[in-house]
Amino acid sequence: MKENKPIIVYYRVSTKRQGESGLGLEAQRTYVRHFYSQEPVAEFVETVSGKDITNRPKLQQALALCKQHRATLVVAKIDRLSRNTEQALRIYSELEGRLESCDIPNLDKFTLTLFMAIADRERELISLRTKAALDEKRKRDGEWRLPSAVFMNGEASSIGVVAIQEKAQANINNRKAAALVKSLRIYQKLTWRQIAQELNMGGFRTSRGGEFQATQAMRLYSEVQG
Repeated sequence: MKENKPIIVYYRVSTKRQGESGLGLEAQRTYVRHFYSQEPVAEFVETVSGKDITNRPKLQQALALCKQHRATLVVAKIDRLSRNTEQALRIYSELEGRLESCDIPNLDKFTLTLFMAIADRERELISLRTKAALDEKRKRDGEWRLPSAVFMNGEASSIGVVAIQEKAQANINNRKAAALVKSLRIYQKLTWRQIAQELNMGGFRTSRGGEFQATQAMRLYSEVQG
């Protein structure tokens, strides 16, 4: 559990279904309650896309209240705050570092910049991979006007896109975990056991869905070092 200090929690959901992604409102609340035992000064819920923070009245209210109470702004996952590196860093600076995210243990300016930059790059790659896969399928199958009803109604293409996006999302998490391991080992001098604990607390899982052990954290670090 986090130390007892004034916190203000900000939740964001988009207009799309997010239950399966683990980013639904109840999932976010469960995540925050796991890490924070104290009652927040206030909670704000916003339903809006994560692309821009300029049109988010609830977020602006949360920031204003944080300044008033010298409270820490808490989010379940950093992309609930913003999907843009510059915007996230602006908020971090505006709050004088009083920003915490359950998926980034020991968040500071360095780890925030690192995680946001990785997420930015991976989103670009997801888009490129998806477009490339669809273009290749069009070249192979024409406009997918095949006899099969599955292709006629677009179901197969949707399944293909989902599979690509799920694989890309897993790759994002791998990169985030690797970046965190490197930061914790080099800059905070944690042991492999401590690093594994931080990964598990941050919600990271191994490729088989299990919790990290010291040896797996060490292996991940070795892969980062090349």
